[in-house]
Amino acid sequence: MSINILLCAINAKFIHSSLALRSLYANATEYASYIDMLEFSINNSSDFIIKELYSKSPQVLCFSCYIWNIGLVKEIAGIIKKISPEIKIVMGGPEVSFPPFEILGEFADIIVLGEGEGVFNELCEYFIKGMPEISKIKGIAYYWERGITVNELSPLPDLNSLVFPYKNLDGLTNKIIYYESSRGCPFSCAYCISSITRSVRFLDIDITKEHINFFLKNKVKLIKFVDRTFNCDAERALEIWKYIIANDNNLSSFHFEIGADLLIEEHIDLLREARPGLIQFEMGVQSTNPNTLKEICRASDMEKLYENVAKIKALDNIHLHLDLIAGLPFESFNSFKKSFNDCFDLRPDMLQLGFLKLLKGSDLRLSADKYGIKYRDSAPYEVLFTNHINFHELIKLKDVEHILEIYYNSGIFIATLEYALKIFDTAFDFFYNFSVFWNKEGFHKMPHSRQKHYEILFQYFSGLERADIPFIKDLLKFDMFMNENVKNLPYWLPKTDYTPIIGQITGFFANENNREMYFSKLSEYSPKQLSRICHIERFNYNILDWINFGKKEFSPNYCLFVYEKLKTKVYTIDL
Repeated sequence: MSINILLCAINAKFIHSSLALRSLYANATEYASYIDMLEFSINNSSDFIIKELYSKSPQVLCFSCYIWNIGLVKEIAGIIKKISPEIKIVMGGPEVSFPPFEILGEFADIIVLGEGEGVFNELCEYFIKGMPEISKIKGIAYYWERGITVNELSPLPDLNSLVFPYKNLDGLTNKIIYYESSRGCPFSCAYCISSITRSVRFLDIDITKEHINFFLKNKVKLIKFVDRTFNCDAERALEIWKYIIANDNNLSSFHFEIGADLLIEEHIDLLREARPGLIQFEMGVQSTNPNTLKEICRASDMEKLYENVAKIKALDNIHLHLDLIAGLPFESFNSFKKSFNDCFDLRPDMLQLGFLKLLKGSDLRLSADKYGIKYRDSAPYEVLFTNHINFHELIKLKDVEHILEIYYNSGIFIATLEYALKIFDTAFDFFYNFSVFWNKEGFHKMPHSRQKHYEILFQYFSGLERADIPFIKDLLKFDMFMNENVKNLPYWLPKTDYTPIIGQITGFFANENNREMYFSKLSEYSPKQLSRICHIERFNYNILDWINFGKKEFSPNYCLFVYEKLKTKVYTIDL
């Protein structure tokens, strides 16, 4: 009977894909005929996953383990151990690569330590050919009859020797493609395990370009580079971005995690040429408290960071995502409030409010007692409280995070949010006070539709004495039509009476000059069709002047909303 080796990934979301599995498979070329792969998401039930795995009748079952899936992996592996104890279970990934290897025996027979391509290849040889002896395979810990044994670590592979993990894109339609052109990190942030090696190995830049070209030719929608700090080598980053811009296919987008303070003027000048949507940046700020940054060994030039984020934002063609971490040493509630406002004032497209995870192998986990950090015993090991911030305060920040996701990161409430920010002293004050109202009214107890989110925000403003309700109604109505062609306005918004102007509207859509000016990308539609897929709405205030110049003026007008494929365009028009 031939050996069947099954690789299994359980991703955080359906849209995600597993780079680890594909790299293991691609680099076990000699044994490819013995290997199969299955991918799931954490939203799949354990019953479903077990059924699918069992149907493959594996002799060796391999799991890729992370903080987001380890609980489900252990549940599944434990059941597999009971129903098919003869199956050998191998686990790898950052969640199982550090002592004391407590999962060995009960859940796993073998753990792959660190980078796994070469180790997995040897394990395939061991299971298929019976060689080499398991005691001679570097880079594993294993549980045999005599208990746990930890072998010598395997040397790190030369990235240029590894096989490209994407020979084809089978099964990856509409999925995010993950790609790495380097491993390791030059920095030593105490909360991160990428810094353990304290060095970076780069893939040859010409090979990297070949891989990028493969993605471009295959019109992959989103390629996420998982390099920990992509621009730590400024010249290398410049050359790769230059290649991507020069070979743009007008469809693909590339996502990079970068150090904002490491950007140089040549980067900014080059990025000015990028098509809007081609490049996305994620920048980890984590905190703006200098004592916190020093304590977690995060060497950031904050002045340079602020300056570079402002420059990237001014380009108006790069999607910008900033990260914060609550629960770090010396970061109190008020200190975090300042960090939040410092970052929000930069107006990124997304501001992620994350919470400290005490990752296995990280320096901060090892020194948690020093800062009074208490955290959950199970993955993802999230902070509960510290010497500097208590549990109640972290719960408050969780509420702020929820409101931030709905009302800022969604990008849906652009006009209304600008008003909210102007009637509060700081952005944090608005999000915090709104979150208090949200919980007090019980809105946290169930999910809500987008239309309900508009209504809740209106209810909140209605309780504020300083709020200009007629203006807010116009702002909310504008945001609604910017995001969808609303057919029925909610009860709390006045309806526009189109009866007196129906003739002007019909004539507007039929006018050839208007068709050329406003509907050039919708030229295949007739005037009647255009009147259905686009929308004209009356406003009492000039909302475009408000968005562009912060100018609040009572000036009755009509706005045309043109719903193109990728975005909505809006114009003030005369009827």
